[in-house]
Amino acid sequence: MDKINTYLSLRAYPFLLALGILFSLPSCGDDDNKDEPGLHPEPLNIDIARGSVEDIDGNVYETVTIGNQEWMAENLRATRYNNGMDIAYPGNDAAAWTNNTTGAYGWYINTEAANRDIFGAVYNWHAVNNAVGLCPAGWRVPTRNDWEQLEDYLKVEYSLSNSHEGTGSIGNRLKSCRQVRSPMGSGCATLLYPRWAEHDTHYGFDDFGFAAIPIGSRNSDGAFTDNAGYYGQYWTATADGEENALYTYFTYDIGAVLRTSANKLNGYAVRCVR
Repeated sequence: MDKINTYLSLRAYPFLLALGILFSLPSCGDDDNKDEPGLHPEPLNIDIARGSVEDIDGNVYETVTIGNQEWMAENLRATRYNNGMDIAYPGNDAAAWTNNTTGAYGWYINTEAANRDIFGAVYNWHAVNNAVGLCPAGWRVPTRNDWEQLEDYLKVEYSLSNSHEGTGSIGNRLKSCRQVRSPMGSGCATLLYPRWAEHDTHYGFDDFGFAAIPIGSRNSDGAFTDNAGYYGQYWTATADGEENALYTYFTYDIGAVLRTSANKLNGYAVRCVR
């Protein structure tokens, strides 16, 4: 019996060895999703080139230059188009929001006094696409290509990935550092809005001064989504069919910059670029 067991063990050994090697090999997945989530990289300490721009309402926004692009470092809060025409404001009238196809804006949970300056406005895509112009003169709502140019620059110039799991990924590098219990310390660790919800792995570095913040959105039915602190959603100027358009977004629990499509009647934030 011992001889039989020894024989079987010797016959099985090559198979078990091959099986062990197979499971020890690295997976051939997307390079953008290979960062180790447990790493805690250092801030990049970039010398940020800052500027400013004023909108039609007299609001002044800080700007940052990243590569060949200059971006608003704050969310747009204009209530008029560039020709001085008012943007429709449905307020609490959900039906008026749902039926608007020319351009509308709102304040998070319809509370201007508390949320205007800290969150900016949310706009439906029809305001983004209005021919009169939503952004200040010489500026535009970024297209999908504009966002991709930003991401590609950070990948090439700073060797950053856009990994979902990586702590040092592009999304986390562009987020505001304001967060509940942020490991970035004083000035970043805060409970006060605007700030990101607490997460064990993901937090904002704000290396480039972009300061993406999480603002609640408005649905196509006119209802507000109570997600302030969790998601920062920004319209692109790129349509995706008759009813949808693309938007870029950040979340509190993912390290990447993400992009998907949504109903043009949804209300999201806007960052202008030139």
